[in-house]
Amino acid sequence: MVTTEAKRVQPRQPNCDLETVLKLEQANLNCFPSLMAHHDGSWISRLSPGGSARRNNSLNFYDAQDGDEAESRLDAARARFKRLETPFHVRWTPLVPTEVDQVLTSQNYARVVETLVLSRSIWGLGDTEVPAGYKLAEVSLGEWISNYAQVSGAKRGEPLSETVQALHDVLSRVTVELIGLVLETEDGVPAAVLLGVVDGDLLGIFSVKTAEAFRRQGLAYALMCEVQSLGAKRGAETAWLQVVADNTAAVELYDSLGYREAYAYHYCKDAQP
Repeated sequence: MVTTEAKRVQPRQPNCDLETVLKLEQANLNCFPSLMAHHDGSWISRLSPGGSARRNNSLNFYDAQDGDEAESRLDAARARFKRLETPFHVRWTPLVPTEVDQVLTSQNYARVVETLVLSRSIWGLGDTEVPAGYKLAEVSLGEWISNYAQVSGAKRGEPLSETVQALHDVLSRVTVELIGLVLETEDGVPAAVLLGVVDGDLLGIFSVKTAEAFRRQGLAYALMCEVQSLGAKRGAETAWLQVVADNTAAVELYDSLGYREAYAYHYCKDAQP
């Protein structure tokens, strides 16, 4: 089932302490940097005008106690986004101060697009078993982007789409270590990709994608095993990832791999025009 703007969600309590939520939220900042940022205490407006990724165009919170003057600060943030002609979204996590949540409710913000943050110990997933007929490689960011585009349906050698180019631009600003993995057929056709980001003792896992013609062959599982092995060798102890709650197939895959929900977040869409 595809998540739509009409789907409404509600805040809920995390399955971990707020210190863990903060650590994962900070890792998310490092793994997917925005073009611009404005700091207001522990509130950070992440802005990438013209980009479509909401997490890079939203107001984020990093201290549940920083709720003073919530309404006026929200107004100032909204005006900041408007000046840059960027839709205003609040990214709701368990770190949103109660005072902010009350304003969001009173001003009828629409709560949409629930995403689960899942995590597990990086150990114990098992050795990588590459399915017969495929070869696995760790590649540079440029090579990974080219393979990602082909797995997404682009033809080899054609210019990157605007969306894929934007992803490349974001990832080129990452200051921590990237692990770009590609599974391809023996004759060099990209079949599946995965991107890992090592930030201290955390391994973030992103863009797990298999081309339609190669699905249900265990390729995603092989990539998950490999990235956790490589992440562990680079010092990571915990693996984490994000998945839209309505993506049942992905949630089931990650559950089978031992990933469990740490917390959930959603977006609060401004009711004002």
